[in-house]
Amino acid sequence: MEDHIDQLTGELAVFEAFPYLVAFPFSDYMMELDTIDDYSTSGIDPVIINAASNFVKPEFVNFNYTGKYTKVTLSFYTYDIIFISENIDHIKKLDSVREDLDRGLDSESIVEKILMIKNGERFLKKIGSSLVAGKSFNGLLDALLKANDITIDDKNLKKIKSMFKTVDYDQYDEQTQECIKSYYDIHLHHIKVLLGIVIAKKIH
Repeated sequence: MEDHIDQLTGELAVFEAFPYLVAFPFSDYMMELDTIDDYSTSGIDPVIINAASNFVKPEFVNFNYTGKYTKVTLSFYTYDIIFISENIDHIKKLDSVREDLDRGLDSESIVEKILMIKNGERFLKKIGSSLVAGKSFNGLLDALLKANDITIDDKNLKKIKSMFKTVDYDQYDEQTQECIKSYYDIHLHHIKVLLGIVIAKKIH
């Protein structure tokens, strides 16, 4: 079986490993199965929740999103996906979560993005606390700011990472606001992928 999967590429390999992901409801994400020998030098900036074992090569499912102005790769360990599929029987009312995430992604308001992230994180907690993003995202904002040669003072940077609605986002120039929006959009994409996995498992 493993040799057969190795011969497959892209979404076919994902569907071989997780047949129910054929029903993944969001067509704007492309999936691929990936094994990374050295994650630290892979060049990918995924959101990974659990630490990889020191004794095995980690396997991931990558969800690649390419929008008009955005390109995002979110990677999840295969055993995280298994964990999700085994812990969703009690989860109901998924349509409102989807609407909130799309509303956040479509909005130009930073505060509205924050509100929709918080709604989405309530959904994540129903799966399991280990899947809440938390500090896993903090380095992403630092990288976005560095790449654009932008500096935010430590006090406000901490508030932005903690998604404080009271931050005066209008004080920042357009480029800085766009970095902050991108940071929050990655949060929203992360939750949306997990939602898609839950929906796929339920309807397959």
